[in-house]
Amino acid sequence: MSTSVEIVREALEAFARGDVEGALKFADPEIECRRVPPLPDPQIYRGAEGVLQMYADWTADFEEFEMRPLEFLEVGDWVLCDMIQRGRGRASGVPTEGRFWLAWQFAAGKAVRQYAYLTKEQALAEISPSA
Repeated sequence: MSTSVEIVREALEAFARGDVEGALKFADPEIECRRVPPLPDPQIYRGAEGVLQMYADWTADFEEFEMRPLEFLEVGDWVLCDMIQRGRGRASGVPTEGRFWLAWQFAAGKAVRQYAYLTKEQALAEISPSA
């Protein structure tokens, strides 16, 4: 398994246990994060504060929330990860489950981009248009 995949795995594990510093230690200070349509509220976030804001915005409507990786895929200088999320709506109390793909681009051992996509096909089409 590549170093980039291990970095992503380690960062996701740190995030899941609430270790923000550990989750961000491999992020470039100028990292760009995007939620790509058709995901809700598409936006661009920048820097470590942007990463944290993206996750805060993503989870704001949930009373309980967890996400975990299901599969890792390396494509050039990108690592894609099939994610499953589960939560309970803050207002409705209704349990919910969904899947999406996170993609990280690496340069010099640091994550310089983190994008969220609805599907694997969408992620692959955007990060490797010739594939």
